[in-house]
Amino acid sequence: MPVNTQSKEYQKFSRQWAIVRDCVEGQIAIKDAGETYLPRPAGQSKKDYSSYKDRAVFFDGTSRTAEGLHGHIFAKDPVQEGEDIISDEFKELLNNVDASGTSLDEYMSGTTWDSLQAPWGGHLVDYTQIAPGTSQADSTGRAYLKWYSAESVYNCRYSVIGGARKLTKVVLREDIEEQDPKDEFETNITEAYRVLSFDDQGNYIQRVFVKDKNVHSGFSASEPIYPKINGESLNFIPFYTSPGEVPEKSMLLGLAFENIGHYQKTAEYENGLFLTSVPTPIAENMEEPYKEIEEKYIDESGVERKRKKKEPVKMSMGGSQFKFFYQRNSDGSIADVRVKFLEFSGAGMGELLSALNGCLDRMAKLGIQAIGAEKKGVETAEVAKIHRASEHGVLGAFARSSSSKITEAVRFMAKWNSIDETEVDSWSYQLNTDFNYSEISAQILSIMHTARQSDEIPRSVWFTALKKHGMVPESMSFDNFLAEIEKSNTGGHGPDEQAA
Repeated sequence: MPVNTQSKEYQKFSRQWAIVRDCVEGQIAIKDAGETYLPRPAGQSKKDYSSYKDRAVFFDGTSRTAEGLHGHIFAKDPVQEGEDIISDEFKELLNNVDASGTSLDEYMSGTTWDSLQAPWGGHLVDYTQIAPGTSQADSTGRAYLKWYSAESVYNCRYSVIGGARKLTKVVLREDIEEQDPKDEFETNITEAYRVLSFDDQGNYIQRVFVKDKNVHSGFSASEPIYPKINGESLNFIPFYTSPGEVPEKSMLLGLAFENIGHYQKTAEYENGLFLTSVPTPIAENMEEPYKEIEEKYIDESGVERKRKKKEPVKMSMGGSQFKFFYQRNSDGSIADVRVKFLEFSGAGMGELLSALNGCLDRMAKLGIQAIGAEKKGVETAEVAKIHRASEHGVLGAFARSSSSKITEAVRFMAKWNSIDETEVDSWSYQLNTDFNYSEISAQILSIMHTARQSDEIPRSVWFTALKKHGMVPESMSFDNFLAEIEKSNTGGHGPDEQAA
C-alpha cells in the first residue's frame, strides 16, 4: 500500500469537503466545475451548454452563512485563562505561535474559518522549520504550531495500547515547492508526505516520502527524524486533531446542497426566460426562402463538374423594413400564408420561480439570514431563540472542541519551549460560545441617551449598556471610553459654530 493511500474516512468525507469549499468560494469555482454541479441537458451541444451555464446565477448563500458563523464565534474576544499571570516568554510565544509572526488569535481565526467548511484537520507541534530530511535532534530553535487542513490529513490511525486509545500513525500531505533551475520566475511542486509514527522502541519519529519515479514504490523515504524534548524522544505523536478525533459532517453541507439546487434551478429559469421572453417569428404554409447557387464537385471518375444547390436566404429582423412573402399552390393560386409570432404560454416559468423561492426559504432555515422575501409576520424573541437553538448548539460544541484542542497543543508547545509546567497548566484558551445576543431597541437607546444627557444615569451605566449590546469594542475599558470622550470633546460643530 503506497504512502498516499487515503483512509476510508478521508474517501467518505473528501467529496463533502469539496462541495462546501466550492460553494463558499462562490460562482467562479462552481461554474469552473462545469457539469459536476450543472449537468448538461440531453442533446445540448457544447456551445449551447456554455451559454446555458453562463446564464445561471450562483447565490452566495453558503459563503455568507460561513462568514456569519465565523462572526458569531469571534464577535467576542477569545478568553485566555491565566493570561495575567503567565511570563513574558510565554506571551511572546502566544504572539508568534507558528514561527512566522502569527498571533494565537489570528491563527485560530484562520483555522476556524478552514474547519467550519471541512471539520477535520489538526495542529502539529513541531520544532524548528527545517528542510525535509534534516535531523531536528540537535538543532537549535523553538517549537511552533502548524495547521493541516482536512484535505492534507490522508490517514490518521488509532490503536489501543495499555488499555488506552492512542494516536499511532498520521500521514500528512506536504508538497515541496522548489525553484525551477531553468527559470527564476517558475517553481516546481513535488508531491510529498510527512509520516508521523513510532520506531520499534516506541519513540516518536517523522519520515518524509517524496515522489520519485525511479523508485519501485513511487516514493523515496528520508531517514527517520527523532524530535526530542530536553534530549529525550517523545512517546506520543504531538498532533492534535480538530475539532474532533474523526472527520465530521460540515454544518454547512445541507445548505451547500440547497445552494447547488438553487443554482441548477436558476439555470433552468434563466434559460427559459431566454427562450420564451423574446417572441419568435414564424410563417405557416410557406417554404423557407432560398436561392440557388452553383458549386463544383468531383464525380466518381475524377472529373470536375458543376451542380446547382439550394441555400437558405438569411432574413433580417428589426428596423423599418416590412417584408412581404407569398407561396403559390400547384394550380397557381396563392396559398393561405400566415406570418405571426410564436409566444410562450403556460405555468412552467411560474413553477420554476416558486421552486427558486422554496430553495431560498430552506437556505434561510438552514442558517442564512435576511435572504429572499421578508417574513410575513413578526417573529417573537422566544420563537427566534428556538429557531437558533439548533445552530448555536452545533456551533457551540464546535467552538468548545476547537478550544480544547488548541489549549492542548499550545500547552505542549510551551513546555517544549522550556516554559514552566505549573505556569503552562494554569493557561487555557476558550472561543466565544455565547451567541444569544439581545438587540437594544432604538426607543430604549433614545431614552438612555436622554437620561445620560440630563445626568440621570452615570457614565458607567451608559458604557455598560453600550458594551453589552456590541456598540463598544469588547477590548475597550471604561477608562479608555472616558478618554475617547474627552479626546473628541473639541467644541461645537455645524454652520453656527466652528470646532475649536
